Amino acid sequence: MASVGIAGIASLFRDANYRKIWATGMGSGISRWLEMLASGIYAYAVTGSPFLVALLAIARLIPLVALGLLIGTLADRFSPKRFMISGMALGTVMSTIVLLAFIFDVASYGLVLFSAFVAGIVWSMDMPLRRRMIGDLAGRDRLVTALSFDSATNHSTRAIGPILGGILYEFLGPGGAYALVAVCYLIGLVNIARVEDKRPAQSAIEDRTGIVADFREALTLVANNSDILRILLVTVAFNVFALPFLSMIPVLGSETLNLSAGWVGVVAGIEGMGAFFGGLAIAMYNPSIGLRRFYFFGVALYLVCAFTGGFITMLLPMMFAVLGIGIGTGGFSSMQSTLTYSVAPPHMRSRLFGLIVICIGTGLIGVANMGLMAEWFGAPMAVRIVAAEGAVALLALGFGWRELWNKQHR
Repeated sequence: MASVGIAGIASLFRDANYRKIWATGMGSGISRWLEMLASGIYAYAVTGSPFLVALLAIARLIPLVALGLLIGTLADRFSPKRFMISGMALGTVMSTIVLLAFIFDVASYGLVLFSAFVAGIVWSMDMPLRRRMIGDLAGRDRLVTALSFDSATNHSTRAIGPILGGILYEFLGPGGAYALVAVCYLIGLVNIARVEDKRPAQSAIEDRTGIVADFREALTLVANNSDILRILLVTVAFNVFALPFLSMIPVLGSETLNLSAGWVGVVAGIEGMGAFFGGLAIAMYNPSIGLRRFYFFGVALYLVCAFTGGFITMLLPMMFAVLGIGIGTGGFSSMQSTLTYSVAPPHMRSRLFGLIVICIGTGLIGVANMGLMAEWFGAPMAVRIVAAEGAVALLALGFGWRELWNKQHR
């Protein structure tokens, strides 16, 4: 069965457009997670405030809430490639400005905070644009393989980015880290610009409806379909109660484990390694356990490991906890794109991806919650409280979800 998965991955890479879209995701992924770690270390070093570290994550998530559905709607009407080019260009310019600020010693927390907001704008384009393009290229027969492999390799950037960021930060300072951020965005820009755009500039949907009507159509679909609604709400639960753990890694590493910047990067990178191997296994074997179960129980595993991590004060046990978190992320994230693409009507796929992006953006609530609790109770206790809250929310979502427990549903 593995050979089938490998053959499917090989067939995808024979398509030059797939290679370029995939490479764009790798470049933007490395830059995203590298910048997240470097900005967190810098912010904690200059402010000493866990909440101001968490505020960087909030700034990244605001554009997802504000722009997710709009970008998805426009992508259902026009070519996603054009929007992707503008996003990669924006990321390249902003990271270059921050790099120059560090070179000339005029950088500040405020500038890094604004750059995090711009990074969020670029991030908000990935799912409704780039992953929609991958799904269209792959077709239904290769959909799970294509999106799971893309998710898995993109998760590898969660290891590559923080590790490189921690090393560069330790030896070259924050300027060295932002230099690589700029290079990665530039690579993504070059690759996406070379993708052959076979989609018409305007689709038939533009002649039938307006943007407001498109919004209403997508929201009506969700309101009338409990399965899609729960898929979206699991994403909300993950981003409000699970993902904020990552924003505390610089604090836990510096304060609880007494690690250098390089070792903080290693701990953060282990999460990406776990997510990579978990997602890769799904892409290669395409197991029949059910897409929704990987999706749901991936979040459950994350929460259990995050809760455990709140008690840990030694490096090696923390690395194992973070590895478990990564494996849970791999199961959840691999299925997120696949489920979204599968359940959406073809003419509404980008809009449903846009709603997923908005759900991801709700993580700003979780990050704010985590940051405030870390200020009041300390980072370890904050991690335990938020993970426990997430477990309650997840149990409520799983109760009565027929498609989750029905073996006939993939």
